[in-house]
Amino acid sequence: MTMSCDDAGTSVIRRFEVFTGAGKRRDWPPEVKVSTVAESYSSQETISAVARRHGICPSQLFTWRGELRKELETRGVPLPVSSARRPSSFPQ
Repeated sequence: MTMSCDDAGTSVIRRFEVFTGAGKRRDWPPEVKVSTVAESYSSQETISAVARRHGICPSQLFTWRGELRKELETRGVPLPVSSARRPSSFPQ
């Protein structure tokens, strides 16, 4: 099937694709988010390595960490401070 384009009338569409499905957007269960965030706080790997292993972008993992931190602060849960994550330029 060919259709003429509206712009110049000289081009012809030879093929077009219809994409169906969810695409790249995924819905993660809360249990998966929490376990991934917990894993990202271990000092054994970088956040990027954890995100890559779970098939997400590091920015997504940082977002999940921020959401969890806000939720814990709202509930009044004290947050642990890891000395391993503190930059070395700060006085101890």
